[in-house]
Amino acid sequence: MPLNRPSPRGSVLRILVWIVSIVLILGIAAAFGFDRMLRNKYEPAIGAFRKEVTEHVGFFCEQQTLLAKDAWFHEPRTEGDAGPLLNAWLAWDPQPEPPKDSPLTVPAHLPQKSADLKDWLTASIDVSTLDFDWMRKLRAYDRWDIARNTPTPLPAQINLPEAPLPYFGTLQLWTKFRLLHGLRTGQPVEAARDVRHLAWLSYRTDTLLGGAIARALLKLEREAYDAQSSPVPEWQPMSQEQLDRMTAVFMSSTAFSNIAAPVEVAKQARSCGAPAVSRCMALTESSFTFKYLQPLVGSSYDEAYSAFTQDLAKPTCATSLARTYWERGFTIEEHRTAGKLEEHAWLDSLPGTYAATHIAGILIAIGPPNLKHLKELRTKTDGAR
Repeated sequence: MPLNRPSPRGSVLRILVWIVSIVLILGIAAAFGFDRMLRNKYEPAIGAFRKEVTEHVGFFCEQQTLLAKDAWFHEPRTEGDAGPLLNAWLAWDPQPEPPKDSPLTVPAHLPQKSADLKDWLTASIDVSTLDFDWMRKLRAYDRWDIARNTPTPLPAQINLPEAPLPYFGTLQLWTKFRLLHGLRTGQPVEAARDVRHLAWLSYRTDTLLGGAIARALLKLEREAYDAQSSPVPEWQPMSQEQLDRMTAVFMSSTAFSNIAAPVEVAKQARSCGAPAVSRCMALTESSFTFKYLQPLVGSSYDEAYSAFTQDLAKPTCATSLARTYWERGFTIEEHRTAGKLEEHAWLDSLPGTYAATHIAGILIAIGPPNLKHLKELRTKTDGAR
């Protein structure tokens, strides 16, 4: 029986099938390799960050609890917003000087910046004619909202890194003047009371910068106290130990509320301490990242967004700032439209959600807050035990 000869057409088809199969396999392999290359740019960094905050959240909560017990957090205060006064009195970006009619205008014969008055406790400057009545007026308020009653209305969409802020440094200079005046007139406790309240209002802006300024003002009070050979017993400034603890807690709080932090870690850090004294500034600072990346992250961070918005909805923050940044913050889409992401322009050529996933991952990994101050405190604490 004669054998059928193979059809030339069938042979060509088989060859084509093989070629197409090889091309597909190579394409899949290349896509997988490219995907892995992109993920290697951010997944290890995010993984290391998640591990770090998980390892340190217990110590963070322990320190936040100790800080929250400080008397400064429990001093009686009258409820009210100092924003209408302070927002009008201080200079704001980009204006370097306060308004001409502001009580915070510094006379020309005195140093104009806190940095110009380094050895302030021994400085031979005359502060006797300064009027500190504006500080006493502020005692009628317990918070400072910098999202309302601003000199220039906030834009409809807010880009946090470019958002205008008051010049907090002016408060440091006036704090030095006030303490010098109190020491020279024999009324250090009265001066300290003004300074401590100014520090509270700075803290109650619910911003990381405001928290840092609060710590700086309390540190100046401490310096004034330590310079006295026999300070009056009723003068009780915050201890250096608590000041160090405040730095560590405030500066690390944003890391635990970062979008990449494990959900349970974030919830724990924002609730521990009774009260959680860093909670509102953490919500304010992290609201920018959450809003900015919202168009990209898809469902991969649903739990983080749910926990964040639930905490944001709780009416426990003194100001409207965190909610304002969340509701009116910029997203990455506005930045892309404005052409401000040139360094990642090549990612825009990737298809749809594929690009979004990698852009989000890279941006999350670029700048998560670090725990430098908290780890330094932990090393110091462990060494003392």
